[in-house]
Amino acid sequence: MKNFILLVAIVFLASSSFASVTRDEFLQVKEALYQAYSELAPSQNEVLKINLPIPGIPNADTYWWDIDMVHASYVKVENDQNQIEHRIYLMGGFARLSGMTPDGLALTGCHEIGHGIGGEPFKSSGSTTEGQSDYFATKVCLPIVFKYLNELREINSNPTYESICSNQIMHNSNTCLRLLTAMEADQAFFKTTGDEVYFDHFSNEVATELNTDASYYPDSQCRFDTMIHGILNIERPICWYPGGAANGTMRQ
Repeated sequence: MKNFILLVAIVFLASSSFASVTRDEFLQVKEALYQAYSELAPSQNEVLKINLPIPGIPNADTYWWDIDMVHASYVKVENDQNQIEHRIYLMGGFARLSGMTPDGLALTGCHEIGHGIGGEPFKSSGSTTEGQSDYFATKVCLPIVFKYLNELREINSNPTYESICSNQIMHNSNTCLRLLTAMEADQAFFKTTGDEVYFDHFSNEVATELNTDASYYPDSQCRFDTMIHGILNIERPICWYPGGAANGTMRQ
């Protein structure tokens, strides 16, 4: 087997004991991601694998779900059939994170898929950058996932969300609000890392050069802004993308 492995976007934290996403909901998210990928796949030679079972270990089918760690990652592999496998891993501990929702888990799944098929710009390691993966997740992937994933949680609305959605024409109001509600799970995740991010504020960072280092992440508010720019279908923000749209465009 020819292998080339790119491990990215790995986060390990102590898991919350609060089961925000059930095993059944996780399986629904997994199936919706597969269905969405059938529309997104660059070619028939590139396939998606989610939480690939490890042969020969006890409870192989639930191994990744049983891991009580907050962890999401992407690996790219060339298999024996000369196919490209885009492997993503969504650990049970991540699904059980307080504040996580099925739509939020799908958003993370889209981000991980984005490392494989999200396009330029690329990291020095060859995978799509974190910022571009965030942008791909909300602009391209998650709206397609919603076609296959029932609304398993209440969709939220408030004046800020309504204002953001009034500035876009890609989606109907319900889909736009659902995309923003999904981002609340990332807001909760960032909080566990000590970062507060907001829908009505934006990053003050200005990137003059594109950072393609394999370990580089834009600051949390910049990543949040990037996802909003994806929903609004406007250029990536200048907080990580040189020459991009002003941070907070259509929210000022």
